[in-house]
Amino acid sequence: MGCAVSCVHRATMSLFGRQSGSTNNIRVVLERKLYLAKESPEPDFDISSCELRQVPSGIYSICKVYRKTRLNLHSNNLHSLDEGGQLSDLHLVQYLNISNNKFQQLPNEIQYLISLTELYIQENYIRCLPENICFLQNLQVLDVSKNKLESLTPSLGKLKNLSKLILTENTYLSELCPELCFATNLSLLELDGEQFTFPPQAIATQGTVAIMKFLCHEMKIDYLPPPPTDQNYSLIHSPTSVQDSFQRTKAISWEEQEAAITEQENKYHEAAKLQRERFLSKILQEQLELDSEIAKVHEAKETERQRLIKAIQEDEREIECLVKNFIQTDNLRPEVIQQQLAYDQAEHDRLLEITRQNYDNIRKTDILKAMETLIEEDYFIQYSKKDYNECVNNMKQSMLMQELHSVAKLEDLLKAKDQSHTVLVQQLLEDQDIQKAVVASLIEKVDAKSWSLNQEISLISSHLARLSVIEQEKKKLHVTYNYNDLLAQRMQLVSLLDDVLLQQNKRRTELIQTLKEMEKETDKTTDFWLKNYQKLIDSAPKILLDVGKNLDPVFANYLLQEGVIHCLPFLVKFLFSDNNIIDVTSEKLIVCGISLSSDREGIIKAINNYVGVKTKTQYFDVNPAEAKPSAPTEAVIEEQNCSGVVSTQQAENSTIESECVVCMVSKCEVVFVPCGHMCCCQPCATQDMNSCPMCRGGIERKIKVMIATAYSV
Repeated sequence: MGCAVSCVHRATMSLFGRQSGSTNNIRVVLERKLYLAKESPEPDFDISSCELRQVPSGIYSICKVYRKTRLNLHSNNLHSLDEGGQLSDLHLVQYLNISNNKFQQLPNEIQYLISLTELYIQENYIRCLPENICFLQNLQVLDVSKNKLESLTPSLGKLKNLSKLILTENTYLSELCPELCFATNLSLLELDGEQFTFPPQAIATQGTVAIMKFLCHEMKIDYLPPPPTDQNYSLIHSPTSVQDSFQRTKAISWEEQEAAITEQENKYHEAAKLQRERFLSKILQEQLELDSEIAKVHEAKETERQRLIKAIQEDEREIECLVKNFIQTDNLRPEVIQQQLAYDQAEHDRLLEITRQNYDNIRKTDILKAMETLIEEDYFIQYSKKDYNECVNNMKQSMLMQELHSVAKLEDLLKAKDQSHTVLVQQLLEDQDIQKAVVASLIEKVDAKSWSLNQEISLISSHLARLSVIEQEKKKLHVTYNYNDLLAQRMQLVSLLDDVLLQQNKRRTELIQTLKEMEKETDKTTDFWLKNYQKLIDSAPKILLDVGKNLDPVFANYLLQEGVIHCLPFLVKFLFSDNNIIDVTSEKLIVCGISLSSDREGIIKAINNYVGVKTKTQYFDVNPAEAKPSAPTEAVIEEQNCSGVVSTQQAENSTIESECVVCMVSKCEVVFVPCGHMCCCQPCATQDMNSCPMCRGGIERKIKVMIATAYSV
């Protein structure tokens, strides 16, 4: 109890509006009223005219604990009843006055005020009454005047004890609910009849009896006048007529109030006892009825059981009679048995003959029906076959026509293609620039130095791509050691790539100069470039044109390491022959046109390294369980196929492709200088990119390279 009161005291700080000079006085008045509510045995709890914006917390608990039956909250600034606690704690309150506040609606929890007899809610902003007001069965007085009611709920008709209803000064209310006629105790109904349309103004101004008769007539029930009553309604009909709780002249003593409450509780106990006894008697009655039903079911089951036992006994007797007859038949004389068997055989033959005749008749009928069916099916088949043949002939004729039409179109298309081909060939023969470009492309392709430079660029690019892939994998695995070694290798490869690109540009300049000198020849004809193209094709080995697609990248790598990659065109004879590459000697290289001794030594060293790597790889690929320990290494070398270094497998199987770190789709084609990372494709590198996406280093320039498929490492 003390906790509830302390909560009320703590909550008083937030209950008032803006600070003013009279706030302290109002707080003192509220505290005094709360003190009187706790100390006074009177049933009144008055906290009106305190300028409250919300109900103080714990007010409803105080009403419950101190058994207050009258609660005055009028003349405040209340909008809701939710803050005061649970409305179910007001189940003892008989009088509630919340007039002259700012309520717009009543809560649905108003149904818990089951002891309420008088409810005053005038001078608010209420538009409608809740449906749950029908649970206030003890309500006798309801004052809803000076509000903004628009309609009345039919639940008012369920208030059987309602005797006074005040609806005056509700500007928007023009109709009564016809269900109000069911409130048979309603003896006083106050409203502004001039503004009503239902009931009409003429009836609404005549008084309560005329209004109730009209409503009963609308609901087609008989009007019953309310019984006479001697109840004296409370004098509190408005906030101005509320008596001051500090100036009471006459009150019921505490002992009388306690006796009344005790008597009421005794009545509740008696009612609960009677209800419990009625409930127990009802349960006993239902139990007796259930027992009788169970007895009937058991009786029906017993009857069915007796019937089954009787049927089983009868079946046993019949079986016993049959067994006895069978035994007696076995005991008869043989002559009688023979006669009986002969009679049975004759009867059987007669019945069999009759059955056979019937079967023959039925069989004939079935055969006739089957013949008719076959004839009909044969006729249908012939008719269908005729239609099918006609359809096939029509289709054949249509297909022949379509084929002729298609042949004609194909001939026209071939003629047009031949004419177009002739025109293109003629243009090619006449266009000197195209011929010149083709010859230039072929010269660069068959030129040994250009070809070797391209292979060096391809190998360097492959190594850069591989280093970039290795660095990406290390970053994924969070491996940070050996980073400076990778950086040094990339810087060396970038420097080497710059040198090779300069040599390539220089060689292209020399080839262009050669073309210019060829163009200055005096005996140049119209097909001068075509003749030079044919000469280049005839002079260059055909296998040299495709060597870059099939050469083993390991061998090319060793040639690059020894610095003799430019001599690769002179080795075509050995690469594409059936001779063993181990047999290549310095004399054979001189015959092929390699005059420098340093180049010959580099080629032989590269061949030895290549054969050694291949032999070691093949040797360690053998299953250890199947290998012979006594076999010498030389035998393994001789058995290895080293007759050529051409890779016949597709290059995709040995290529380590690094995908662009930006788009994650295309292959890397651009090297960033000076960091040496090859991690972007051409479209991504053309964007506004000032730093390397891998190391975030600055980019001085970008080199676009194409990795040759056969030389990807």
